[in-house]
Amino acid sequence: MPSHRLLAAALLPPLALLSAPAHSQATTSIPDRTCSILDEGAEGSRIWAQLTHYDTRAFQAAIDRCAAAGGGTVEVPKGEWMIGPIYLKSNIRLNIAKGAEVLGGTDPALFGEPNADGERIGLINIADAENVEVAGEGLIDGQGAVWWERMRALWRSDPRFATDGQARQKFPDRRPRLVRVSNSRNVALRGVTFANSPSFHLVIADSEYVTVERARITAPTHGPNTDAIDPTRSRRILITDNFISVGDDAVAIKSGNPDPRHPDAISADITVRGNMIHASRGICIGSQTNGGVTRVLVENNEFVGSMYGFRIKTARERGGEISDITFRNNRMTDVDVPLVFSGYYAYRPMDRREAERQVEPTGFILGNQIWPGEDDPARAFVHDKTPRITGVTVDGLAATGAEWAGIATGLPESPIDRLVLRNVKVEADKGFLLRHATVEGTPGMFAVTAGPPMIVQRNGRLQQP
Repeated sequence: MPSHRLLAAALLPPLALLSAPAHSQATTSIPDRTCSILDEGAEGSRIWAQLTHYDTRAFQAAIDRCAAAGGGTVEVPKGEWMIGPIYLKSNIRLNIAKGAEVLGGTDPALFGEPNADGERIGLINIADAENVEVAGEGLIDGQGAVWWERMRALWRSDPRFATDGQARQKFPDRRPRLVRVSNSRNVALRGVTFANSPSFHLVIADSEYVTVERARITAPTHGPNTDAIDPTRSRRILITDNFISVGDDAVAIKSGNPDPRHPDAISADITVRGNMIHASRGICIGSQTNGGVTRVLVENNEFVGSMYGFRIKTARERGGEISDITFRNNRMTDVDVPLVFSGYYAYRPMDRREAERQVEPTGFILGNQIWPGEDDPARAFVHDKTPRITGVTVDGLAATGAEWAGIATGLPESPIDRLVLRNVKVEADKGFLLRHATVEGTPGMFAVTAGPPMIVQRNGRLQQP
C-alpha cells in the first residue's frame, strides 16, 4: 500500500463512527420505450474522414417523438455524431452507447448570444423538465480547443487583457457549456465521459434532486474555465464516484442573489463523495455566494496533483453566508494548497512584478489570485454582499507533498469563525496562514520544512481543543 494511503488509514476514523446528514439524490424511472436517432435519418459524421455533417435535426426529432409517446430511451449507437444544441424533455433518457462519440459543433452561430442574465446554453440542455437521464459508456466531446484558442486570441488583441487578470474575467464570454440543467428536478448524469467543454462542463442551475455519478469529466490543464461540475442556486445535489481532471474547479458550488423561497440559503444539501480528482483547482464554494450556501458535505474524495484541495473563495460585493460545511475523511497527494478559506477573491495583474508591488509589504500572491496586506481597512458590513464564513469543519484529512499547508483569511469586518480542524495531518513546505479568523486545532497538524507551522497575522486566533 502506498505510504500516503497508510497515513490516511491510520489517521482517519472508521466510517461507521461517522453520521452523515440526510442528502437526497435523483430518483428517475424512464418508460420502457426505445427511439433511435437512426430512425430519424442520422448519418454520422465520418464522411471522407472529415467531421462535417450535423445530425442535430435527427437527434432532436428522436427526442421529440419519444417524449410525445410518453417518454423512453433515445439511443445513440456506436459511431461519430456531430451536433449543435439539443433539448431533452421530461421522461427521456439519452443513452450514449459504448463506442459512440457525440461531438459539439464549433460554429458560434449555432449557440447564439447569452440571454439577458448572461447565461449561455449548452450543447445538451435540460430545461423545465423532470425525470431525465444522460447515461451510457460513450463520449460527449465539446471540441473545446477551438473555443479556447478563440478566447486567447481575444485576450491577446487588447493590451488590458495582457496585463489585468480581472479584466479577463469581466470580458464577455460567449463560449457554451457542455451540459446545462436548469429549472429541473430528478435529473441523473451517469457513466458518460464528458470532455473538452468550451467552458464549464456540467452546469446545474435552479434545480433540485440532481445526481452526477460514475462519470469521467476531462479537459487538459490549459483549457481555460473548464470547471467540471457547477451547482448554482440548486439543492439536493449528489456528486459521487466520478473521475475529474480539468483546467479549473472540479466542483464549484455557487449561489446567485437571495431568494425568499429559500431563506436559509439558495444553495443547500449538496454532497460530494467518493470522487477521484486529478488536475483541477479543487472542490470550491464561490465565488458568488450572495444567496447563501449551507449544508454541504464533502467526504471520501481522493486528490492527486490538483492546485487546491478545498477552497472557499468569495469576496466583497459577491458574498453571503456560508455555513454548516463539512469536509470529512479526504486524502490528498501533491496538492499545492490543501486548504483555502478566504473572503478575498481577486485576480492579480498578469505582470508578476506589478502584482508583487501591489501586495507589499504583508500581502501575498497565490496562483493567479492576490491578497492585500494586513493593513487592509475594514469596510461597512453589508447584508448579502459581505462574505460571512462560519461553521466549517475539516474532520479527517491526510495530505502530503503540499507547498502551503493552507490559508484562512477572513475580512477585517467579517472574520471567519467556528473553523474546526480535527484529525488533520498535512505535510508541506510552508505552514498555515491565519488572519482575521479563529481556528480550533493544534500546530501539530502541520509538518512543515520551512518556518513556523502556523503563520499568525492580524486578528488570527488558534484555539486548542
